[in-house]
Amino acid sequence: MRRHHQFEKEKIGSNVPTKSQCDAICDQTTAFYRIDRKVEGFNVAIYDYRLASLNDFIRYNAFELRGLCFIENLECSWERNLLMNKFFNINQTKGWMYDDVKGKDIVSVTNKEDGSIISFVKFPNGSVRAKSKTSFASPQAEMAQKIYDKNSNLRELVEMCMSQKEVPIFELVSPENQIILEYTETDLVLLQIRTENGDYVSQKIATYADEFGVSYREEFKNDCYKSLDYLLDQKEQNQENIEGWVVTFDDGQMAKIKTNKYLALHGLLGPNNFREKEAVLAILDANIDDFISACTGRKRKELEKMNKTVEKIFNNFVVEIIHLHEEFCNKYNGDRKQFALKYRHHSLFGTFMKFLHLHKEEDFIEVEKFAEKCAKAFIKKKCKTIEGTKLFLEGFQ
Repeated sequence: MRRHHQFEKEKIGSNVPTKSQCDAICDQTTAFYRIDRKVEGFNVAIYDYRLASLNDFIRYNAFELRGLCFIENLECSWERNLLMNKFFNINQTKGWMYDDVKGKDIVSVTNKEDGSIISFVKFPNGSVRAKSKTSFASPQAEMAQKIYDKNSNLRELVEMCMSQKEVPIFELVSPENQIILEYTETDLVLLQIRTENGDYVSQKIATYADEFGVSYREEFKNDCYKSLDYLLDQKEQNQENIEGWVVTFDDGQMAKIKTNKYLALHGLLGPNNFREKEAVLAILDANIDDFISACTGRKRKELEKMNKTVEKIFNNFVVEIIHLHEEFCNKYNGDRKQFALKYRHHSLFGTFMKFLHLHKEEDFIEVEKFAEKCAKAFIKKKCKTIEGTKLFLEGFQ
């Protein structure tokens, strides 16, 4: 029998919202949304964000709305399943600027894996299912499920954590799930362990991983890594095949530092990446946080203003496309002709109908994903040229 370990909890904690609080947040802003699903025959609610600013996260206390999941149990109450809270790059935004954190002690520095986040959720019928950020049926979730089903050590680790009301959080890395960096093998890397109230107990990671024989995040123990100035220098100089580092300060705040080499591979650094067109694409692809953190002065202010504008446009478009989808399916029962008679003059009509024709079945069922794809396609079409981008953005100033 596996032994149970006793560890003192770190100071890291969070105010994790209830389901009703999450619903209230989604009702107040288009930046956050809920996905409702049936999985294993049970009702599931998953919360996430579209394009959201720091002010959105602060105003609504929504740092946990990043794949936060609730399962309705047999008593008709909702059981919460945590993922990792939202945090930002050094020098990206207020609270994470160099001057905000330079006086804090660094307690750990770990490798930032370049893959997809994965957790495991136990259903009331006893089934354990792999979940990516917002789905139990994504290719990443299915890949993680296969690893779980075949790896008895991994199953024992997950089951032990669940028995202790802990949440192990993994990163799926694989040559079949390449983001930017190349991996030669498919693996689940243990990133974090959280308690049910949101505390991180990172000191358990290496102990658990070693005992059960699973991979875990690399931690940098050299004293030089405890210096923020050293890490920021390495951001400029490091040429290794890494994305960067995750830093945890003594008060529990976490921050990302990505190397310039990685940003260049991602297409975020270079002479052509400071024009409006490229910046809009970076915003839509959720890469603008890396972009902004690499800029200073007037260019940074311009990007922050543009980011705010595009976030608002995109989120409003997504909500409007979801409305069109509901009208098409419910009011017009899928009758394209009648729907077209009503909405043919709508600015989003052409893109909506095009995606309606080209959609994959799973995308159409996942209305949020369908709407986001439509909104991105519409904006990108408007922003094909520098002049077109300027005119498009000016129309929403």
